[in-house]
Amino acid sequence: MTLAQMKADTVTILSEWGETLTVQRRSITYDTESKAVETWQTIATINGDWQPLSGLVAYEEQGLEVKSVSQIITEEGVDVKPGDRIYRVDGSYECVNYIRKYEDHYTIRMTIAEAG
Repeated sequence: MTLAQMKADTVTILSEWGETLTVQRRSITYDTESKAVETWQTIATINGDWQPLSGLVAYEEQGLEVKSVSQIITEEGVDVKPGDRIYRVDGSYECVNYIRKYEDHYTIRMTIAEAG
């Protein structure tokens, strides 16, 4: 199977099983008193298959331990970075903590956002 066929299969599968997700990225600006002001800007919508992970999944790569509670399978090349928030249509979201890049898709691991 060629890479083009694998990418096409990913698109087909996501059209069946995926959902529209919104990616937001944090932006910091400063007010007139030099206080940091945090805002979240929508940077993209993606089609992805959101999957809860049974239990807590930990990856250890390059000396870093990353714990995740869910993952999204999506097309390769989407603009998502660690620290971004990914929202579902119902308004719930989780924070991206790890992205595994494959030639035909990305696996995005996420954790529940902490208040703060």
